[in-house]
Amino acid sequence: MEASTKTDDLLILMEGLVVAVENKSDDISDILDSLVSQIQVSGSNCGDCSSFVTQLETLLQWESKATVARAAQVVAELAKSESGRENYGNIAILKILVELIKTKEEDLDILTQVCRALGNICYDNDKGRKFVLDTECLPDLLGVLERSVNETGERGRTLRNVAAGFLLNLLIGQEDIQEKAIELGVTKLLCSVLELDGTVPEGEEASTHVLLILGLLTDSVSPCDSLLDEKLCQVTVRVLGVSSSPEVSELCLELLHGQAENENVKNHLAHAGLCELLVQLLEKHKPLVDDDETRNLMKMACDLIVLILTGDVSMNALYAEGKGKVFQQMVAWLSSGDEDLQITGVLAMGNFARTDKHCIQMVEAGVSKKLLALVEKNNKPSGDIRLQHALLSALRNLVIPRQNKAMVLEDGLVDAVYPMLAIPTFPVVFKLLGTLRMVIDGQESAACKLGRKKDLVTSLVTWCGTEDHPGVQGEANRLLAWLIKNSKDQEVLTTILESGAVPYLVDMLIAEHAVMQNEALLALTLLVTMRLTDAEANLLEAKIGDKLTTLLNDFGPSLTCEMVQNILSLVDQLTKSGVLLYHLVNSGVSRALSKLSSEENVTSINDQITQLTSMLDSG
Repeated sequence: MEASTKTDDLLILMEGLVVAVENKSDDISDILDSLVSQIQVSGSNCGDCSSFVTQLETLLQWESKATVARAAQVVAELAKSESGRENYGNIAILKILVELIKTKEEDLDILTQVCRALGNICYDNDKGRKFVLDTECLPDLLGVLERSVNETGERGRTLRNVAAGFLLNLLIGQEDIQEKAIELGVTKLLCSVLELDGTVPEGEEASTHVLLILGLLTDSVSPCDSLLDEKLCQVTVRVLGVSSSPEVSELCLELLHGQAENENVKNHLAHAGLCELLVQLLEKHKPLVDDDETRNLMKMACDLIVLILTGDVSMNALYAEGKGKVFQQMVAWLSSGDEDLQITGVLAMGNFARTDKHCIQMVEAGVSKKLLALVEKNNKPSGDIRLQHALLSALRNLVIPRQNKAMVLEDGLVDAVYPMLAIPTFPVVFKLLGTLRMVIDGQESAACKLGRKKDLVTSLVTWCGTEDHPGVQGEANRLLAWLIKNSKDQEVLTTILESGAVPYLVDMLIAEHAVMQNEALLALTLLVTMRLTDAEANLLEAKIGDKLTTLLNDFGPSLTCEMVQNILSLVDQLTKSGVLLYHLVNSGVSRALSKLSSEENVTSINDQITQLTSMLDSG
């Protein structure tokens, strides 16, 4: 009954307006004001008002500017409902409204209400949006937006809000128009609106519109051509810092997170103080994180910090010789009781540890000890995979500098990470093997300790044969080779031979990467030098001659002189076995070496090649 009464009241007002328009009465403005109020009360229950369209068309062209503005406001209110968009989004009304924008109407109230009306008509209305786009009024709308930026006070803010809202509804789903808007300089205008309205509560709606538009526009350009220049990054960070609106904060985070893959954006955000701000906000709000939505926001903020740290320039700026606030807070988060903050701290350590200088300073400051303490609590299959992966990544980076290896080994790295061999997850295994390989480089004692562990070597042989994770397969092969090279130990070689590792080392000769080929050459040369008789059967079974021939024939022109010398050393050692000498000759190694001698990259060692081929041929 109440809805029916409201509709009846609305129809009475409309009938009164019809008469007023016919008589050009002075009551028109009052009736329009009453209509606006009644429509706002009625909401979507406005009934069939289609007979009222003609009067609105007339009033939108009325001589009085105040009347035109009020008529446009009525259209805007009616177009908030789906039926209103259908009835008042007709071509005649749309044409008049667009013309008011295109003629560069000076009256702020008219522009404000026309933008509201067109924005509401275009909302979720492909038909209305298409007509407006066909009139090519985008440059005119941007002109209105530019004017709104130059207007002060509440009226300017209102115009910015409705113009931005209109632009948002116009651009949704329109990639071609989005690109055109970018070409017309919309980004600079949006930045200006955000700068004016993003830091005050009254500007929240306009800011929301702008951030949504920027989200649309950034999706239409490649990450390498980000729309976020230094100024826009600074403004967005400032808005994020002062906004009390959860929606605005979330939109700021989403926008920045989506663009932070770009190196320039990372640098802009680092220098704009975003990471410091995020740390402050996370520390402030972490006690209030009690549902999935806020937890996801927290994760996005954490991800954004880590993403910015992946840039070299931004990482160096935030490290600040170990004195940066962000670096120090990340170290503190290693001891955080919050899982996401702790993982963020570990990931940050891995990113800060990307230069030898940083790694040395960090180990001296005790960062590696903190990481190892975390490893000891999370080195079982039941541990958090994300944390395990992050810890191993950080430790691997830290032990790259030669002077760090002994220190971190002394702190207990091997014992801390060794139980992680039982973790079946390949990404964790990949990082574990890389960490062990890196830490034993030049560390004979550690290489011996690991190489004598039969369970480790057996696992490595198993992973050498896996097809499920090429990275693990490669690291397992490389670690076997590094154990031999760095230990030079008879007991290690016994473990290697008994585990069935030789065929994989032989296959490694024709690996895709030259560095792995060379590692295999060095490891096999040591093996046959120290244990030729014991390795003979395994080498024959693995067809080492065929692999060497393939290496020489397929990779010959790209082999460095050093690698060719390593091949010659291996072949020379192999010829000390009569069985292997016969095998090498039958495999075509001599012919392959002769062919290689014509390559420019080995002219300096031609005599050595000739001498060895002669020996093979005579053998």
